[in-house]
Amino acid sequence: MTRVATIAAFMALLSSSVAAQPVRKETDVAKQRAAVQAWTACIADENRDKVAKTLVRDFTSREYRSEMLALAKTRVSGRCFNAMPGDYRRIELGGLPFAGGLAERLIEQGTTPLRDRLVLAAAGRTPATHAPSDAIAMCTARAAPLQTAALFATAINGPEESNALAALGPTLRGCSADGRRLEATPLGMRSMRASA
Repeated sequence: MTRVATIAAFMALLSSSVAAQPVRKETDVAKQRAAVQAWTACIADENRDKVAKTLVRDFTSREYRSEMLALAKTRVSGRCFNAMPGDYRRIELGGLPFAGGLAERLIEQGTTPLRDRLVLAAAGRTPATHAPSDAIAMCTARAAPLQTAALFATAINGPEESNALAALGPTLRGCSADGRRLEATPLGMRSMRASA
């Protein structure tokens, strides 16, 4: 018998919430991030086309929110579920970390090295953005494609990730020159850049 589970995501952009969190919520940030990574990898691996189609939508649209909620409720295979540590099998997360985790998993699956893809994208037409944070993340990725690729080559929660984020600091400030400051946790920063 195949064991399956659904990921329950609290979608920050939605008025209603879906939660599958036990009474005791995990407070360890490293475990929270590892859980997001495990769940989004399973969903993206098993629903690649649907994830890719959703992530290119305007994240402020009703269609995007509806499709993301459907993805959050997606059942994963028993193989993927059983490969996850038990602590990661029930989580609560916001819309951006969920979208960022899905996007990062798709980024990892590309056949061309990410640094080459980002350099090529930076030379092309600037895509539309849908929020100030989105514009800043897009600007940063386009202005510093090699540093952005270096960030995604790091493991979460490690010193390499911290160093890669620090290396992107000057570019981030330059992309925020209009006075908008973008402050977020490492998960938030990584999620914004992946989804951009």
